[in-house]
Amino acid sequence: MNKEDERLYDVFNKRNGFARTKDILEAGIHRRDIKRLRDEEQIVRVKRGFYRLSEIPLISNQGFVDIASAVPDGVICLLSALSYYELTTFNPSVISMALHRGSRKSKIEYPPVEFYYFSTKQFEAGIDTIRIDGHKIHIYSPEKTICDCIRYRNKLGLDVAKEGLTEYLKRKNRNLEKLLEYAEVCRVRPLLQEWLNIIV
Repeated sequence: MNKEDERLYDVFNKRNGFARTKDILEAGIHRRDIKRLRDEEQIVRVKRGFYRLSEIPLISNQGFVDIASAVPDGVICLLSALSYYELTTFNPSVISMALHRGSRKSKIEYPPVEFYYFSTKQFEAGIDTIRIDGHKIHIYSPEKTICDCIRYRNKLGLDVAKEGLTEYLKRKNRNLEKLLEYAEVCRVRPLLQEWLNIIV
């Protein structure tokens, strides 16, 4: 390994496997080396000016780590959150992330992501923080996720929302009060109550 590569690996290792172009250049590494390492697939461009070291051991939900590192203000939502909580049999190929309405759109190259823009009230409600391999990830709680899926039922499909709710209701730690509270925030309370009357 040459000195530039050693220096580059040092930059990434100090930052949990991620680095900005600015960090790399400040370490005295030339732009052409960044391009070379991309071409050699030693680093992956997550978005413009933001990279991940290819050889960091991929972990379960690596996509969540990549996207949360690139867009720290975003919140994992909808199908991705539903899948994380094992409330669906559907395996999403794209990560769903919520952003505050009015946020600047991020051009993410990897992993595949779909952004949803929520109003302040809907964006701030029900955010949990989880840790994956030392990385902090914002994700909506199971109750908020279900209400969001009901709200987006026309886009995601009615079956997805109903499956999520049915699976959630089987759980011992279900919290109907919290579910109805988020249904109010998401403006789907009458529909949720209708479904609860049928299912419960």
